[in-house]
Order: sequence, then C-alpha cells, then structure tokens
Amino acid sequence: MEKESVNTKLTEDLAGSSLEERYDAQCKLLLSEKQILARIMKGCMEEYKDCTVDEIEKYIEGKPAISNFSLNESGKTIRGQNTEDKSLSEGTIYYDIRFTALAPSTNELIELIINIEAQNKYNPGYPLVKRGVYYASRLISAQNGVEFTKEDYGKIKKVYSVWICMNPPVKQRNTIVGFNLAMNEIAGKVSESAFKKQDYDLLSVIFVNLDINGGGENNLLELLNLIFHNDMQAFDKCKALEDNFGIAMREEISKEVVDMCNLSSGVLEKGYNAGVNFGLSQGLYNARYANAKNMLSDGVPIANVAKWSGLDIADIEKILTENK
Repeated sequence: MEKESVNTKLTEDLAGSSLEERYDAQCKLLLSEKQILARIMKGCMEEYKDCTVDEIEKYIEGKPAISNFSLNESGKTIRGQNTEDKSLSEGTIYYDIRFTALAPSTNELIELIINIEAQNKYNPGYPLVKRGVYYASRLISAQNGVEFTKEDYGKIKKVYSVWICMNPPVKQRNTIVGFNLAMNEIAGKVSESAFKKQDYDLLSVIFVNLDINGGGENNLLELLNLIFHNDMQAFDKCKALEDNFGIAMREEISKEVVDMCNLSSGVLEKGYNAGVNFGLSQGLYNARYANAKNMLSDGVPIANVAKWSGLDIADIEKILTENK
C-alpha cells in the first residue's frame, strides 16, 4: 500500500474525531517518517550513535506501523509489524509507532524492535516509567512464537520503548533518560567477559523530555522542540528543519508538517465550531490562510502553496487579489 493510501485511511479513520485526536494522529504520522526516526535513534540509542543518519535510515526495515493499523508495502503486511498487541490474560494495548530495524554490531547486523510513544500527559495517575517497562516487556514476550519457539531463547531480540514527552515536570525538561538491564556483582568477583552484553541487554526504556519553551542544547531535543513546541508558521518550520537539521522537505513530509501545524494546540484553542471551507473550523482555516500568505510572500509557486497549505486554488487566488 502506498503512503497516499495510508493517509487516505488515516483520514477515514479520523473522520469523526476531535481536533485534538486529529492533531495527535498527525504527530504520530510525522514521527513515523524515517528521516525523523533515524535522528531519534541516533540521539538516544547506543547502537546507532556512531552511524550517520543516512546509514540509520537504511537499517529501518519496511514502513513503520502507526496507531491501530499497519502500513503495508507492495500489498503485504511487513513481517511482525502490528501496533495491536493482544494477550488473553492482560488485554489489548496499542503502540503509537512500531517497527523493526537492523543494528550494526561488531560481528553482524542484529535486529531491534522499537516502540515510540508520543506522550502528552506525564502524570496520568501512575508512574509513566512503569508503563514504559510494561510495554517493553510485552514486546519481549510477544516474540514467543514469532522470533523464537519453545526454548530457543537465543533468538530473542532487543526492544526499545521510547517515550517522547511533550510536557514533563519542569526539573526534567530538556533531558533524555534511559533505563536498561545491566550486570551487577552481588557476591564474589565475576569478570564482565563471562557474560555477553547482547545476551542480557535486551530491554531499554527511554524518556525524551521536551520543553514547551524550547532551548534544548542537545541536537535531538532541539529538533523535537522545534517540531512540537515552536509556534513558527509551517513554511518557516519546514525551512528550519531543512536548513538546521538536514531533513529533506520532500512533498509528503512537508505536507505532514503543514497539517500538524494547522492542527496544533494553539490553533485548537483559538478555533471554534463554525465550519467553513469544507467543514474546517474558522481557527483552522485562518491558520492555513496565514500559512499560505507567508508562502506566497516568499515566492512559493501557487500549486505548491495549495498543496502544502491545504487550501484550494480559489483561496490562494483570493489571497493574491487582496494583496494587489
């Protein structure tokens, strides 16, 4: 299934959803882009810290699955990729984004299963880190019957559960914190070489804590703060992503940035329910209109303005007439 078809399905799934739900889904769609995932992996995963972003993109297998539906490739579901994790005794959970990737090691390429969550509520009534450990544990147990059978535990793959936290407590903002399995000597002296790290380092939970005020000095924090917390217009944000972080603004990803900006929290607060322009709220329409106006002033061709702003040609021509 091509990306366009996936976007169509996403639109259909969200047809009756609130603006907040549509914004959340749009954030996940943007995060699932390999150019963004590769930078997340380089910024907080040991296996990729010495790799270039281009190399990491090649290690990502297939197309990531988003929310409760899977992205398909060539009409076939990618092996093992489904955001729905069912357990008869523990119920069903849905991961935001799920995909597999190969990781370079000293001897061979190993496979990782990585789960990324865009978490907006840091204190949902329980310690969020416990949920992260639970999700990672489920990713481990779900490999039984898929990656290994019976007692062939040597085939268990490492898993990551990465939580991108939009509004963490003040003292934790602009930080990246990891929780991992490690060897500890409890009695006696044991050489570290007695155990291979890849045999026990199988689970990692990482929290990427953003700051609504921005200001992160870490490259990954700067990138994610720009994407989620900077209130610049979409066209300017696309330009900053390309100029400052080397993210190629191909048609699809630039549209995703525009759509996310149009659905941002600031727009939601200003919007109201009077539907205009094919059902858009006035606030959402105004945001797209302002974004289109900025693009036109920067000399962007009309066809691209219409494509990236979400407005039709008639709206674009209206802006041109008003500015003569």
